[in-house]
Parts: sequence; structure tokens; C-alpha cells
Amino acid sequence: MPESAHRSILGNTDKMGVLTREMRIRLLNCSSSGCLVETKSSLKVGTIGSLRLTIDGEEFVDDLMVVRCQPIEGSGSVFHVGAKFLWTEAPGRKTLRRAMQPQRVVASLTDIIEMKPRL
Repeated sequence: MPESAHRSILGNTDKMGVLTREMRIRLLNCSSSGCLVETKSSLKVGTIGSLRLTIDGEEFVDDLMVVRCQPIEGSGSVFHVGAKFLWTEAPGRKTLRRAMQPQRVVASLTDIIEMKPRL
């Protein structure tokens, strides 16, 4: 690519955006590497999002990627979604993967949490 093309791409003033939607999910299982959730919407494998969970009044957030989405037969519009945590940054004190370490008290499996997939 010619150098002038590089300059025009790098000097571009267009803004980039991310589409998001919020959805309520039910946490079925969670570990320090990922989680299994139940939702009423199908999510495409490869979807990236943020998962937010409140445990004992503290909010924890982690980025994740959907690796599996399976409809639950006979339950209408219910899906089990498997997701793995992404290493977009070093896990801090308020990340879910830290919250899921064995010494922490974790939320009950029926807690309702939010997930924001980036479309």
C-alpha cells in the first residue's frame, strides 16, 4: 500500500462505535475461566460482551466470548450459553474471574445478572 494511503487511513477522523444491548440472564455455573448462563435470546458463537454480577453488594465485571449456544428442547425460547473470559487486560480485584476463586463466597445459581453483548 502506498505511504499516502497509510496516512489517509491513519489520519481518518471518522469515529468507531460499538452496538450493545442489555439482556437478563440466569447464571448456571461459573469458574475462573468462564461461565454457563441461561437466556431467552440466542447469541452467535463469537459474540463478545461484558458480564456484570453483584455479589454481596460488590459489582464484578469481565469481558467474555460466546463459545456455545444451545437451545433447550421443550422449554420454548430458552438457551444455554457457554462463554469464556477474555484476557483483554490483567484481571483486577473487581473481575468475575477473581470473584470465582474458591476463597470467595459466590452468588447463588439463580441470581439474575446482566450481559451486554457487543453486536
